[in-house]
Amino acid sequence: MHEQEFGLRNILGTIRRQLGLILAILILVLGISALLIISLTPMYRATTLILVDPSEKNLLNPTNSNSSSASDNARVESEVSIAQSEKTVELVLDALRLTEDPSFQPQPGLRERAATLLRIAPPETYTPEELRQVAIGKLQESITVERQGLTYLITISANANSPEKSAQIANTMAEKYIQSQLQSKINGVLSGRNVMEQRVNETRTGLVGAERSFNDFIISSARTIAEQSGRTDIDQMRIELEKVVSDRETASSTLTLAETGLSQNNWAQVADTLNTQTLRDLQQREREINEQLTSVVDGSEQADALRAELVGVLDNFRTQANAQLEQLRQEIAANRAVETDLQLQLRSNILTSNLPPEVLATMYELQQNAEIARTQYQQMLVRLRDIEAQAYLQLADSRIVSEATPPSSPAFPNTRFLFMVAGILGLLLGLTAAFLREQFIGGIISTDQLEGIVGPTLVTSLPSQKRLGRNQEGKAVKSLTELIATQPYSRFAEAVRRLMISTDQALRRVRGDDLSDAASIIMITSANAGEGKTTVAVSLARSYAISGQSTILIDADLRRPAVHKELGLEPSDALADYLASAGTPGDDIAPLMLTDGLSKAKFIIGSNIRGAAAGQVVSGERFAKLLNNASRLFDVVIVDTPPVGALVDALYLAQHVDVIVNVVRFGTTSQKEVRATLRELVEAKQDNAEVVALLNAEPQSQTETRRRFGSYYVQG
Repeated sequence: MHEQEFGLRNILGTIRRQLGLILAILILVLGISALLIISLTPMYRATTLILVDPSEKNLLNPTNSNSSSASDNARVESEVSIAQSEKTVELVLDALRLTEDPSFQPQPGLRERAATLLRIAPPETYTPEELRQVAIGKLQESITVERQGLTYLITISANANSPEKSAQIANTMAEKYIQSQLQSKINGVLSGRNVMEQRVNETRTGLVGAERSFNDFIISSARTIAEQSGRTDIDQMRIELEKVVSDRETASSTLTLAETGLSQNNWAQVADTLNTQTLRDLQQREREINEQLTSVVDGSEQADALRAELVGVLDNFRTQANAQLEQLRQEIAANRAVETDLQLQLRSNILTSNLPPEVLATMYELQQNAEIARTQYQQMLVRLRDIEAQAYLQLADSRIVSEATPPSSPAFPNTRFLFMVAGILGLLLGLTAAFLREQFIGGIISTDQLEGIVGPTLVTSLPSQKRLGRNQEGKAVKSLTELIATQPYSRFAEAVRRLMISTDQALRRVRGDDLSDAASIIMITSANAGEGKTTVAVSLARSYAISGQSTILIDADLRRPAVHKELGLEPSDALADYLASAGTPGDDIAPLMLTDGLSKAKFIIGSNIRGAAAGQVVSGERFAKLLNNASRLFDVVIVDTPPVGALVDALYLAQHVDVIVNVVRFGTTSQKEVRATLRELVEAKQDNAEVVALLNAEPQSQTETRRRFGSYYVQG
């Protein structure tokens, strides 16, 4: 998979090999998510829909005002800010008494709760103002006010731990916002009313002054006008008017003084001011009762009787005084009416008289000033009444078009969505961990990756082959190594020949171009058991033999021999007896050898050595003698050794070989094991010996193989 390292097949292969890790991470993430979701407090979200109408509303003058789109947009945006202002929030807080709601009170953190539980510190206390500020902050966080696009619609959404509370908060927020909006408009009109009322009072004062100036001029000029014109009726009306004015002023002064005394319970002042015999008698009786109370025992029947009589006297006094005050008010009103009639008659008579031009001009000026003041006063009074009516005929610019209803399901947490996100996240984390494990921590999955680990050494691969097919006789192939002879054009056979080329290249670097002086000794090993080194050793031996080179394979795995299994033979004790015999071993190793019927290669199979350490046997003189004799008789000597990671046998043998083939199982051998095995082999081998790294059982797509090589691979 050189150029197909990140192909779909490689990805699927990684998922298949790391499926346990992926599922474990996925289940872990889902489990943690479930615990978090269970621990979360469900939050419900309710929404109230409000329509804002920025047009001017005046029931006294129902005309449509023109407004621009830009100003309307600015108005709606302003209403959004007003709706979520702290003032509106405080109104909702007070209306619903949320400061008493536990969900809007300060929540102690984990450290505070632990300290309280362990009694390290007392529970934290808060002032009422601090509790209010916390509640305001939480309410502001739970409320969202938004404008719907460029429309005139505003949504007020509220989050709460119960559906009813969320709907209640959203609806109350909308109501308080609209009430505040309406009250703001009323306050604005009333502020204008206050200004207008002040102006009306000023105009009224001016009107009174103008009328008084005109009347004063008429009265002051009446005597002169009567003498000059000879009209006694004018002088008579003047005298009568002066008398009426004097009587009215005297009565008004009396009324004011009597009302003041009555409000202060000053009975003597009221009696002296109104000066009637009835009030004087009642006031005298009140004085006598008070004197008698000073001489009787407090709490006695006589004292109680006197107090009861005093109450009756005072009630009668007040009743009589109020009746006389009402009569006095009527007299003042009658005098004022007579005064007004006399003033009008006097004005009319004077104006019809033959007056000098100077007097006429002055009278005309004063009369016009009075008329102008009267007109202004009437206009302002009408406008004041309009404003007062308008203040209580205001309409809100916003209205609720859809009230919030209690939601049927919580808005948070969205269990289905969170589980979906957790599943996706867990799957991504699992896939990431799987690829990181394969690329940096786990097994080797490509020759490029293997080359990056082992450095400047030859790297090749053998494909994974599940279907072995049949041999030329039609019998089913029992071993992968048989494909070298029975299916020479299969992918596996071609890959073994490629391995043979790699070992020849390594031998050429070790010994130069001349390989005829002595046999080439090749050692097959691996980091762990079960990585296919015996299969590789037998396949390579058969490939060399078929190519015409005399080849022998020695099974040096004396602890767990497996070459005989690949050949379908029973284990032999000949090698064990040869290595365990006393004396100097002979040069004839023919009795130890078996001939392969498929390739004519020679094999020395063995059996498990008992009673002696296999490492000592491999490192002894007899095994070295065996290698020397084999190298004199054959062109290629292949040695199958135990795993390096478990035993030291291969490290002993590495001192005698030219090329070491380190077998790495695809997706199984970890990178750490590859590095450790390579480090030990490099330290144990001869200085000029070469190491070839072989990636065994690499998955390959037959479709991809045919795309790349066409009909060259006609089998397998």
